Amino acid sequence: MIIGIMMVLRYAFGLNVGGLLTGLSIVGAAIALALRESLENLIASFIIFFDKPFITGDLVKVLNITGTVEKIGLRSTRIRTDQKTLVTVPNKQMVDSVLDNLSLRSQRRADLKLELGLQTPAARLEETVSGIRGILSRKEIESFHVHVADITGQAIIILSDYYTAPLTIQEFNTIKQEVNLQSLRLLEDLKVELAGANTDIRLMKGD
Repeated sequence: MIIGIMMVLRYAFGLNVGGLLTGLSIVGAAIALALRESLENLIASFIIFFDKPFITGDLVKVLNITGTVEKIGLRSTRIRTDQKTLVTVPNKQMVDSVLDNLSLRSQRRADLKLELGLQTPAARLEETVSGIRGILSRKEIESFHVHVADITGQAIIILSDYYTAPLTIQEFNTIKQEVNLQSLRLLEDLKVELAGANTDIRLMKGD
């Protein structure tokens, strides 16, 4: 059809179709560049629809943005952050970037690091490790590890990591707080001091 129209314009009306073709090619290139990003986002929206890496209501982390997906559109995805701001992310970036769907995790992890004074006896260290294991042996915690990780020139380090079910952030923070407070009470009962708890300053008189 295009070739036929060009021939009619050339032979019937005597128009110079060469210049018309050049103009059309420039306009076509400009339209293609203008629509490129929109087409990429549209294709990405179909990928999200069929592959379902996330759905509305999921808590996701992408491009250093963490929040809840509120709406998935043809061009962009809207995310409500923990600061209650609404961020619009192009669907192409949602597909091309590394996306962490936090709603699909099977557990939540927390860490407890205790730096004890170097004067702590080995027997007290064993009691401390055993006491922390007892604290972590609660129904909300599914698995845990406790061990003396390192001995440095400043402290004896006990590391603990534990895992809960995928609870809400409020429930998870409540468990972390209880574990931390119970660990401090344990150190008080065993009379074990944290590294740097006591600092002696001595003034030496010169000759």
